Amino acid sequence: MGTGETGVAERVDRQWFIVGRWQEYEGEARANVLRFAAIAAFYIVELTNYYGLKLGVLEVPPMATASFHQAATAVAVAWMMLGLVILLCLKERIFPASLKYFSTGGDLVFLTCVITLGTGPKSPLVAAYFVVMALAALRFSLGLVRFATLGSMAGYLFLLGYAWWFPERKLHVPRYHQLLVVLALGFTGIVLGQVIRRVHGLAKDYAARLQAGRGESA
Repeated sequence: MGTGETGVAERVDRQWFIVGRWQEYEGEARANVLRFAAIAAFYIVELTNYYGLKLGVLEVPPMATASFHQAATAVAVAWMMLGLVILLCLKERIFPASLKYFSTGGDLVFLTCVITLGTGPKSPLVAAYFVVMALAALRFSLGLVRFATLGSMAGYLFLLGYAWWFPERKLHVPRYHQLLVVLALGFTGIVLGQVIRRVHGLAKDYAARLQAGRGESA
């Protein structure tokens, strides 16, 4: 590779870093809005599960206990506080590279807490791990996608360990069910990572062709 090509590659990498940081900032803002929406939506489902719902043919009998409802409410409030902290940081232009890991880690911890309070690995909320991973991809950070993927898998394995540690709660799921969920989390992370790599490659190719076109027209 010649000196000119090396210079172009360095400029492209520099521009990708700058654009990437802006995309991370905008992605964090959008992820935070979606975080509020998701918490509100899931909490409405929890209220329906606790108080019940009867709208014509749509009828949901109350199933949640008072203790679970109180604990879920406490986690939802704490989760909302996390979103408010992120919102304040973004408003004040406080955006260290570690902020996206902090917010994603908080999502994983709070989600795992809610699932643990419920039916553990048997809970349909396990599917929300995929939502957290998708939110991570909004920042266009390969490292964050890896973090979210490994964190989701670790959270699910924690749930499996919790079910094993407290057999009296009867939270066990079949072994094939466990393997399918772990594989699905892993492959989803790989796919999201490949999407980010493709976007990176597309940006580099476009910048290189644009630079070459300017050189030919000069």
